[in-house]
Parts: sequence; C-alpha cells; structure tokens
Amino acid sequence: MSVVVVADSASDLPTELASELAIEVVPLTIEVAGRDWLDGSQLPREDFWRLQAQQATLPRTSAPSVAQFADTFRAALSRGASGVVCITLSQKLSATFQAAQQAALEVGKAVRVVDSETLTLTEGLIVEEAARAARAGADLDAVEAVAVRARARARTRGTLDTLENLRRGGRIGAAAALLGTVMAFKPMITIEEGEVRPGGRQRTRRRALDDLVEWVRQLGAVARVGVVHALAHDVGAFAERIADASSTPVSEVRVSVMGATIGTHAGPGALGVCVLLRGE
Repeated sequence: MSVVVVADSASDLPTELASELAIEVVPLTIEVAGRDWLDGSQLPREDFWRLQAQQATLPRTSAPSVAQFADTFRAALSRGASGVVCITLSQKLSATFQAAQQAALEVGKAVRVVDSETLTLTEGLIVEEAARAARAGADLDAVEAVAVRARARARTRGTLDTLENLRRGGRIGAAAALLGTVMAFKPMITIEEGEVRPGGRQRTRRRALDDLVEWVRQLGAVARVGVVHALAHDVGAFAERIADASSTPVSEVRVSVMGATIGTHAGPGALGVCVLLRGE
C-alpha cells in the first residue's frame, strides 16, 4: 500500500477532493452554540457559518489531541500503508503541529510531520500535492520532500468583508471598527512566515477583489490555485476571474468554504486566494 497523507481540518480541503485522494482528515474542535463540535464531521463548514451568525460570542477552536493523531496514524499503518506524511497548519497559529509531532514519536519512524507554515486552502493545496505524489507511488521520503517543496511555493492573500469579528475578538478597538465600517474599508491580509499579517486595505469590495486578481496575475506561473470563502455571494464570478488571471482552467480552480480556524476572525463574506507557484 502507498504512503497515506494526513491533514487537519484547518486545511479546508473540499470534501470530494479529500475522498478522491484518500486523504485522512483529523478534525479540530469548535466550541460554538454552547457545545463542542468536531470540525467537518459533526459540523460541516457551511453549517458552522450559519450557526455562528446566531451567537453573541465568537467561536473558539482547539487543536486535535495527540490521541486523535496517533489513532489515525496507527489505523493507516494497520491497513498496510508503507508510511504516513501528516501536514498541519502553521505551528505559530495552533498547537496542532505539536500534537501531531508527539503522536508521530509515539507511533514510530514510519510517520513524518510537516508544518505547512500556512493554513486554510493554501495548506490544502500542499496536502493535495503530497497526496498526488503518494498516489503516483512516491515513497515516504519523497512524499515528505514534495510537501516541503510545495510549502516554499505557497502564497496567500485575502480580503475581509466586515470588521465586526475582529472587533468582537478584541483584535481591533470599537472606534477603529466603526470608522472602518463607515468608510467601507476592506482590509487585505496575507500569510507570511506562518503568521497572518495585514496586507493593506482597499476602499471598496470591488477594489479589494481587483487587488486579488492583479496579485495573482503578477505572481507569474502558477501550479495550483484555489479560492476559499466564508459563504461569499460573489465567489463564482470571482473564481472565474482568478482562473483567467492564473491561466488555469476554471474546473481546476479549487473552491472551498472557509472553516472556523481563520473564519472566526475573518468573518462572513471573507475571500482568499491560495496559490502554489510552479517549481523550478
């Protein structure tokens, strides 16, 4: 049996893609509406957005346990996998990497853990790259190397449609949130060195989306591209623009709903573009 690729649910992989490539997804836990839910399996991402909109407080997420990862690794190996490569969201943003790493130490050398140094669908594109290599017959070392090389080619940029979640989460003050809302500012964000960082702002949503399209155009040769969104009404037309800017067939642009890990702070309507550049 080939190498099995494992990801956490913060990768926001489309469910059908994870199934097609036999990717094992270990869920984070989401605390919302007075109870804990397993991300994805108990609370699909679309349902998360509808549920959190009804709450007065922001949801909270917690990393999978060491036992969750260890059980997943052992199950894959017991089915005959030659090894496991686990790819997690940035260790600067979550304890997920540390939990997976501890589980790997418990299970043995047949398990490798890679910090994607990113999150959401950008992490998902790295996972996809590794899973395709595994399906093609690459061994444990080779699949791990594919993930590490893909990580170096990963780029992410996005925009927020509202400042309300940042205000509720204490990330900006009420006055700043009010001013930004009145002035219709749309913050831009990037993921750099494993952290979410401000990437400027645009005056309107139209300009924010234009910013993202131009950013993709200027990146040059793209190997994989995805659009992640928080139930954004304009995602379909936007994905077509991204396909054109990246010279990628629309059918190959991965479109996925953003989960709680970044979505809790990004808020409804957020849109992100996730890219893997072409290798040398």
